[in-house]
Amino acid sequence: MGERRRRREPAPPAPHRGGPPLPAELPPPTFLAPRLPIRWVRTDDDLVDVCRDLAREPIVALDVETTLRDRALCLVQLACPRYTALIDPLSVDDLSPLAELLAAEAQRTLIHNAAFERAVLGKLGVTIGGVVDTLALSRAQRPGADSHTLAAVVERELGFWLDKTCQTSDWRRRPLTDAQVNYAALDAEVLLLVHRALDGP
Repeated sequence: MGERRRRREPAPPAPHRGGPPLPAELPPPTFLAPRLPIRWVRTDDDLVDVCRDLAREPIVALDVETTLRDRALCLVQLACPRYTALIDPLSVDDLSPLAELLAAEAQRTLIHNAAFERAVLGKLGVTIGGVVDTLALSRAQRPGADSHTLAAVVERELGFWLDKTCQTSDWRRRPLTDAQVNYAALDAEVLLLVHRALDGP
């Protein structure tokens, strides 16, 4: 019987030069997605109904989408814990029910950087009362933070990323793409979560 061959042990891995070993594959980022049902508002009657319903909510979140150059209003998003309303001002003729809803001081209206929404809606004669600005809340609660953009606040407070790809898309186009609809709905819905994280229930 011949001599038994010795088993060759695998060579140890070469040391990584220039720092600690890198992971074989970085985990993909976790993007936040809208979870609330979407309620479209495309007629004057739709707007009356949704504003009457939202007037019973103690708190709503507001966001708008506009054209890039002249900041013309293209979409209004209002979120409550039950749904997100997407109001199409390009098909609704009378925005007075929205103006009445937003002017109410008794209702808290969550906005991130309220100066923008006030400027956009103010051109249409719509004022906003009872504002809770989550940008101001973030600056007050996290004075040492590097950034207070909505994307930065969501990552810091909620541990998710916001996909901002659609931010500069054409909001006058109809129909909106699924990606635009999800982006718009989430920008309002997420304010409810941000407010809870920064200021409690």
